[in-house]
Amino acid sequence: FEFLMLFLAVFCGFIAENWREQLRDHQREKEFMHSLVEDLKSDTIQSANILMQLRRKSEGIDSILAALSSPEIVENSNQVYRLWTQNLDIKAFVSNDRTIQQLKNSGELRIIRNKAVSDRIMQYDQTVKNYYRQTDLMYNALSDQHIYSQFFDFISLRKNKDIPVPLTEQGKKLLNEAYAHQQLWNYGLSGLISWLDEVHTEGAGLVTFIQKEYH
Repeated sequence: FEFLMLFLAVFCGFIAENWREQLRDHQREKEFMHSLVEDLKSDTIQSANILMQLRRKSEGIDSILAALSSPEIVENSNQVYRLWTQNLDIKAFVSNDRTIQQLKNSGELRIIRNKAVSDRIMQYDQTVKNYYRQTDLMYNALSDQHIYSQFFDFISLRKNKDIPVPLTEQGKKLLNEAYAHQQLWNYGLSGLISWLDEVHTEGAGLVTFIQKEYH
C-alpha cells in the first residue's frame, strides 16, 4: 500500500508538472502571437509607404526613358539631368523581425501548436528574404554610376538651370547605353516592387489568419 501511494504521488506529481509546462507553453505561444501580430502590423504600414515611393520612382524612370528618346536631348539635357538625379536612390524596406528571429533562434517554434500558422510564418520569412536579395541586386546596380558621371555637363547644368545645356561629347556617344541602363534599372525596380507587394500581401494576410486562429 505504501509503495502504491508513493507511486501515485510520483505519478501525480509528474502529471501536474507536465500540465504546468503545457500551460506555460500555451501562455508563451499566445505572447509570441501577440508580439508577432504587432511586428506584422508595423511591416505592413512600412511596406505600403515604401511601395508608393517605389512606384513613383518607376514613373520617374519612365519619364527619363521618354526624355532620352526625345530628339532634343542632345541640345537640351536639363530635364533628363533633373529626373535622373532625383531617381539615384531607392528607399529600402526593413522587416521588424524581432519575434520571428526569437522563435527561430531559441527553438520556440515547437510551442506553436497550429502547424498552418507555423508554416505561414516561415513562408512570410522566406518572402522577406527574397525581397532582400532583389534589394541587394538593386543596390549593386546603383553603385555603378559611370554613365551618369560622364553623360552630363554638370558644371554648366548647375550654373544654367533655365538655359538649355547640350550633352557632353561623351554623353552623345553613351546615349544608347544610358537608355539601356535605365531600362534595365526599371526592370529591376519592377521586380523589387513585385516582391515587396508580396511581402505586404502576405504580412496583412498573416495578421488576419493569426487573429482568426487565436481568437
